Amino acid sequence: MKRFAEIVIKYRLWWLVGILIATIFFLFQTTKLQIYTSFNDLLPQSHPYIKVHNRIRNIFGGANQVLIMVQVRKGDIFNTKTLEKVQWITRELEKIPGVDPYKIRSIATSKMKDFKFSSGTTVITPLMFPDVPTTEKGLEELKDKIYSTQRYYGPFVSYDSKKTLILVDFFEESIDYSVVFNALSAIRERMEDDNHIINIAGEPMHLGFIKYHINQVLMILIVTVVAFIVMLYVYYRSKRAMFVPVMSAATSAIWGLGFMSLLGYNLDPLMLVLPFLISLMTARHSMQFMSRYMEEFELTGDVKQASQNIIETMFIPGFTSIITDALGIALVAIATIPVLIRISITCAFWSIATVILSMLFTPLVLSYIPESKRFVHEVRKRRENGMVEKKLDYRDRFLRLLGRWIPQRGKWYVVCCAIILSMVSYYYASKIIIGDFMPGSSILWPFHRYNKDAFRITFSMPLLNPLYVIVEGEQGNFITLGPTLREMDKFQRYVAKHERVLIVNSIASYLPSFLMASYEDNPQWFHLPKEDQVLSFLARHMVYSGEPGTWDRYIDMQDKYANIIIYCRDKMPTTVESVMNHIKAYLKDTPGPPGGKYVLAGGAVGVQAAIRETIADAQIWNLILALGGVLVFVAITFKSLTAGIILTIPLAISNFLTFALMGAYHIGLTTNTFPVASVGIGLGVDYGIYFVGRVTEEKKKGLTTANAIYQALITNGKSIIQIATTITVGLLLWVFSALKFQAEMGLLLAVVLTLNMFGALLLVPSLICIIKPKFLDRIH
Repeated sequence: MKRFAEIVIKYRLWWLVGILIATIFFLFQTTKLQIYTSFNDLLPQSHPYIKVHNRIRNIFGGANQVLIMVQVRKGDIFNTKTLEKVQWITRELEKIPGVDPYKIRSIATSKMKDFKFSSGTTVITPLMFPDVPTTEKGLEELKDKIYSTQRYYGPFVSYDSKKTLILVDFFEESIDYSVVFNALSAIRERMEDDNHIINIAGEPMHLGFIKYHINQVLMILIVTVVAFIVMLYVYYRSKRAMFVPVMSAATSAIWGLGFMSLLGYNLDPLMLVLPFLISLMTARHSMQFMSRYMEEFELTGDVKQASQNIIETMFIPGFTSIITDALGIALVAIATIPVLIRISITCAFWSIATVILSMLFTPLVLSYIPESKRFVHEVRKRRENGMVEKKLDYRDRFLRLLGRWIPQRGKWYVVCCAIILSMVSYYYASKIIIGDFMPGSSILWPFHRYNKDAFRITFSMPLLNPLYVIVEGEQGNFITLGPTLREMDKFQRYVAKHERVLIVNSIASYLPSFLMASYEDNPQWFHLPKEDQVLSFLARHMVYSGEPGTWDRYIDMQDKYANIIIYCRDKMPTTVESVMNHIKAYLKDTPGPPGGKYVLAGGAVGVQAAIRETIADAQIWNLILALGGVLVFVAITFKSLTAGIILTIPLAISNFLTFALMGAYHIGLTTNTFPVASVGIGLGVDYGIYFVGRVTEEKKKGLTTANAIYQALITNGKSIIQIATTITVGLLLWVFSALKFQAEMGLLLAVVLTLNMFGALLLVPSLICIIKPKFLDRIH
């Protein structure tokens, strides 16, 4: 490495010019970067459920559904003012770009009809179209129409008559979440008053709220940067030490975002945290070099020689730690979710770019900056006084105490505590749940307006969490056959018995009431006809008598596909898992009606089930490969499997503790929190690698293992504390974020990095003392 370091410093100007040209290129690419959320990017496209979802979303509707519940505080909805609000909202929805006009459903649409049969004639009238009733008689007639059919009473008008629901679907290919959010927010602002609450929930509103809060998120990130700069100055008392890491991080951000734009990727607001972490990672490596530079300058008194020395001594451990960083981030792609794949590719490049921006750019810049007169005077004064040590602060005293305690009895206390913590963390980690812990959004705070609206809708009008089970025939004219309808009815009755299922609807659900209406609402006729031909005729008559769009949520135009909609209580993990297992148990014995089959699954709950299964499968491999990768790369670097084991053990323990924290505090493992484990492993191993690298350096000088550990602790240990606390303080500021997800990520990553710091300072030297690895003796 000495020859390489000499070449870098000799041609330092050319290196800096090359970095500057690359930075200008990536800066230009950054101007083209778009920040938005694509719903398809959040879904594991290779999962069978998502393939079904993509196939049927334009037939029966996808997961981009919005529910608007108009709620009155006093009285009921059957008054002219409230009904006019329902009508106005229904008409305004048609004006929103990306809306599917055939899938707007409310009591004010023409598709909502009342069927009456009398004396052999059929009388079909809309519930409330085109005009709102203004007289007592008209309002009473509307009540009678709604109360007399299960199709409307319950699903669209609540049983206490204080709420009514409006449903609308959007095309996933053409939806703009910001436009939809702004339009719905404007509707709410105009329609809400002292007696009316407009509750709005659904994925478009959810993602719209997230984008709405992006400015606040960016403000938190800016505050984090400011806190980071302040902490740098507090620790180093040097403008150089404050300026160089920040400049490295800023250059890193330009390279990473420019590379993302160059590949044609968009930056998802939900993933904004990861790019920011990579920039912090660059700053962290730069801080390691900065700390060592100050040591080398004290020894040499020459900025060029000090810069050359840090390249020579720190490039190999730095390169190893950066490769493990990149591996940890790249493994996020195991989840096969597009947004995670793209961010992992980008951040892996970003991490590798850190080799240039931390390990070369930092010493190159330092070699051009003359050392401050104050620092030079301080060094000269100490030399004149016989190299008397500078004044010790609380960190120096703590690390010296630690360096004497661990090689003696301390190592056994540390290892025993680590074993106990591992056992406790395993218990709580086993409680971690994959998915959301709350009925609304886990990304937003519990008392956010969206979550309050979602809660009211979920427990008043239970249509927010649909699960689609598709009935597919081998050919057309299949769904309205008698045997098909009877099998669908049987399946619905089975599913409805589950305690987490609220309503089950399909084309078969409305046939008994349609038959009863044809016999002048005689309740004796509320059943399915016994003869298959009569049942088939009844179904086709009901479907064909409706106007276009009336039944398109349940049956396609070719009569080949049917949609059985299972409305679940919520999308929480226990609900999703138990309902899906309940359905799979039925399908194991009855795969479908004669000549057809059941196909899983679509709707909001089907999508959630796919995400849960994908993350569950990926998480185990993610953890194994991340830890295995660290083991291999460290073993190669230090030419010792023992070295890999020594550095992998603390990482495994810290991740178990992190999962234990998630389990204890009910933080679910979701698409958003999934990267924490692999990113935490990648970022956390740096401390240990740099520490072991310093121990090997001290062993080369002829020191004993105990003395080498002592020397590594009082030098590299101090920089580990400075770096870990600086970044942790910045991450903890995220708890003030408008997004609960970002606050949780900040807390979890702060915990991971803090645990990894203690692992490097306590457990790694303890394991070295106990195991007495031979690779240190070989170096000696």
